[in-house]
Amino acid sequence: MKYFIYFFASLMILSCSEDDDVVFNPDPNSLGLEGEWNLINVSGGFIGINENLDKGTVVWDFNETDKNIVIVNNNMNDMINDIFPSGTYNFSMVMMNENKELIINDRSLGSFELTNNEFTIDEQFRDGFRYTFQR
Repeated sequence: MKYFIYFFASLMILSCSEDDDVVFNPDPNSLGLEGEWNLINVSGGFIGINENLDKGTVVWDFNETDKNIVIVNNNMNDMINDIFPSGTYNFSMVMMNENKELIINDRSLGSFELTNNEFTIDEQFRDGFRYTFQR
């Protein structure tokens, strides 16, 4: 009986994971970006800003089938770098130095990290900004 308890406890410990927020995509060709994402925070830059935006101010709508993104940008604050004006753009994902990078219209936006309900684009390694998006 003692061995059964040890065995059961070992199974419980081994089945736990710290990667609960990692995106699982049943489609191996999917990036997990399909649909609308709201820019909610811009931070970093040379002067070190940290600005929050209301959902709906800047919305990126990804279409993975067509590899395009429709951006609706209603930001009126010129002090916040919101990346792109409203429009339709092409996008892709590439691996650079073991990091994913999001490319929009041939412009690399920096390191890309995706979880279930949030993604970040980080170009702070070159005194750029960190952009946080949520569904």
